[in-house]
Amino acid sequence: MRFGALTLVIGLGAFALAGAVAIAVAPRLAARQPPHFVVFTLGAERLTLQSAYLRPSSRHGGAIDALELAAFFPDFSPAGDLSDVTASADLAERFQRIVFVTAKPSEASLDPAERTVRLYQRFLEENSWSHPGGLIARAFLDGSPFEGDELYYVAPEGREFAARCRRPDPERKTPNTCIYDFRLGGLDVEMRFSAALLAEWASLKAGARGLIEAARR
Repeated sequence: MRFGALTLVIGLGAFALAGAVAIAVAPRLAARQPPHFVVFTLGAERLTLQSAYLRPSSRHGGAIDALELAAFFPDFSPAGDLSDVTASADLAERFQRIVFVTAKPSEASLDPAERTVRLYQRFLEENSWSHPGGLIARAFLDGSPFEGDELYYVAPEGREFAARCRRPDPERKTPNTCIYDFRLGGLDVEMRFSAALLAEWASLKAGARGLIEAARR
């Protein structure tokens, strides 16, 4: 299994496990600490976020290597504390609406906006097709580092938006998920979301950028 596919499967498995654990401890959720603001330092950036956005690995604040958040589409309201998960919750429907956002200090590497032209292009098949939302779609070549993925991007070169998604497979039991990366100030931000939301790419991009920009103020 390629690294990209393995990362998605592990991430989705962790999410499913978190949901199952949350159901098991639902009676104790009412006693948790109420939402509050937490301050983080990521490299040279200082961010302040409501605790309800935070996934378990990012709950303590201070200087950290990566900040992991969860929000609901379309309003990007907090989804990190699992407060809405009960024994009767529809976890499949919840996953369709949830957006995972990971922020890290930017590195002296390729800007994500240039990734389609300078990295992905040589690994893409020649054939393309249109996708709702005005995106162009192309599959990655078999045998490439991104085998099994497809690229959905804004023409001509994906600088405005480009998401890498797993190729649809009706036999696969894990949900189809996409990854979109962007750079904001001194941060590199990765957004993971259900492929069912791909046509809403402009709202997804604006919501994630707005969440991080608000945290930097």
